[in-house]
Amino acid sequence: MIQQKGTDLQYLEDFREGRIKQGLDIGSDLDKYLRFKRGQLNIFMGHDNVGKTYWFTWYALTLAIKHDLKFCVWTGENSSGNVMRDLIQMYVGTSYNEISLDVIRSSYVYLEQYFDFVDNSKLYKPEDLFNVFEGTDADACLIDPFTGLDRDMTHAGNYKFLNQAREFCNRTQKTVYVSSHPNSEAGRAGNIYPEGHEWAGHLKSPLKANIEGGKSFLNRCDDMFTIHRLVSHPTMKFTTMITVEKIKDRTTGGECTNLNEPMYFEFNNGNGFTQGHKDPLKTLRYTTYKANVLNNIRKSSERLEDFGF
Repeated sequence: MIQQKGTDLQYLEDFREGRIKQGLDIGSDLDKYLRFKRGQLNIFMGHDNVGKTYWFTWYALTLAIKHDLKFCVWTGENSSGNVMRDLIQMYVGTSYNEISLDVIRSSYVYLEQYFDFVDNSKLYKPEDLFNVFEGTDADACLIDPFTGLDRDMTHAGNYKFLNQAREFCNRTQKTVYVSSHPNSEAGRAGNIYPEGHEWAGHLKSPLKANIEGGKSFLNRCDDMFTIHRLVSHPTMKFTTMITVEKIKDRTTGGECTNLNEPMYFEFNNGNGFTQGHKDPLKTLRYTTYKANVLNNIRKSSERLEDFGF
């Protein structure tokens, strides 16, 4: 089908006059490098056990509350209960075991308006999962991890998935985030910090070329970033490092981080992260907690009666 004449004229005029809308921010230094944009295919990568899902959960929660975005999550390696527990603690800002049952219930009611979870008791083919995503009102969808899908584990199979994902994003204008692991080479001795380095002996962050599945992922995605942590370092194990490796459309915000200059996010005692001692969720907690969570205590009690509580 040929595109209608004049389709791009408004965009060209807006670009000339500086009216291009920027992607959505979270209110931290991250915004210079990474923003949420509709209809994108984005990939993030990291070694196992560095906290990829946890960091992305915090990022998604901040976007959701700040901009009223909805996420649909398929996670093959974490239960929805575990993710929701993290969401509640991040949002309330208190150790989960110190949160009252009333506040847990009311927070659950508040947060589930932003997060849907795909039943992970079955194995999904990519096309089936995209059909599930399309049936929701989500603005963004998470596939975590890509290797957990029932798919053809070949180069051709990777391109088929990426083409399906690209078509889905273009057609629905939902943004898809795909969690991936690096290839085995990224975990070998050649990717260890050398003697004399302050982090000698610890595993380096994978490079974008290390992504499992190869360059096809880099070629087809819009944005790509890595998530890394020195899991065995006595102090740096509490710091998550984000390196932005690709931003396809810089006119709407975002840029790659400089070589060997990742952004640092400090673990905030289970309440998400701070960046430069700033907690983007702090203001959002104050502005929404009383109005939404405390007022939902009555509603959650009524709803949970239906579940036998």
